[in-house]
Amino acid sequence: MSAIHILVVDDDPAVGYYVSEVLRGAGYQVSAAADLEQAEAVANGSKVDLLLADVVLGAVDGLDIEEAVRGIQPEVKTLFMSGYARPRYGTASADPVLVKPFAAAELLERVDALVGSALA
Repeated sequence: MSAIHILVVDDDPAVGYYVSEVLRGAGYQVSAAADLEQAEAVANGSKVDLLLADVVLGAVDGLDIEEAVRGIQPEVKTLFMSGYARPRYGTASADPVLVKPFAAAELLERVDALVGSALA
């Protein structure tokens, strides 16, 4: 099992499940959250190497989630997901965005580039 822990935050259960299963299948340790409170609970309970957060999450957005998780774990890396063609995220290299819909191969390529392959 990989020592790399990824926190997936998406309020769409189908997307959260798909992303989590792809990452687990590649050997990553994965925790899933649907909102800010759940994301904070995970970050308070274990080391998170990568935050993979949806941009639009209802009352909060991906930047709110990132700010909260970084407040707990300042070294966490972030990859945003968005179904919008022109997200306001991703304009700087510090805010990479994975545009939905995406294939499993693209997800793994982007994650591997940020944290290294779980199977390496």
